Amino acid sequence: MKRILLALVFTATALAGAAASDKTATWQQLHALVAKAPAIAASDDYRPTENGPVVVTFFASWCPPCTDEFKHLNSIAESGEYGDAQIIAINLYEDFGGVKNPQRMARFIDRTAPRFPLLKGSEDIRKAFGNIDRIPTVVVYGRSGGEVWRFVHERNAVKTHATEAELVEALTQARAQ
Repeated sequence: MKRILLALVFTATALAGAAASDKTATWQQLHALVAKAPAIAASDDYRPTENGPVVVTFFASWCPPCTDEFKHLNSIAESGEYGDAQIIAINLYEDFGGVKNPQRMARFIDRTAPRFPLLKGSEDIRKAFGNIDRIPTVVVYGRSGGEVWRFVHERNAVKTHATEAELVEALTQARAQ
């Protein structure tokens, strides 16, 4: 009985800790961390602002759903309809499995031609955004800085990336908050 009780207490404590660490900060709190991230591809004048709406996507060059998602993000960026929104892509897990391949990133950039800055992620960024452990993951923040919408590509899921319609709806909500 004691073992069962100890196991339950341990499990409850672990779950409570995981839930607390999965909460994301506001964009205003995350902004300084993102502003320090090294650029992979960005315009010289890129400076993330503290004001929303903001779309942050986490990607890797080897991720096929990320390529599809970048098409939707480019479409939004090129439309001009959401010129008040920042779109930022943060690279995570690029060296997954210990494989480093800078040419793969160059090919990804050529293939996707992002219309938004690409930044190199870090463990601190991964944790600050709610322990990102799957890509693509997209988080949309409203004008007030609070999280409005999140998409996570779950393992073995049929749905692999955020669609343009979902991103537009999230940006519409973000403008109102």
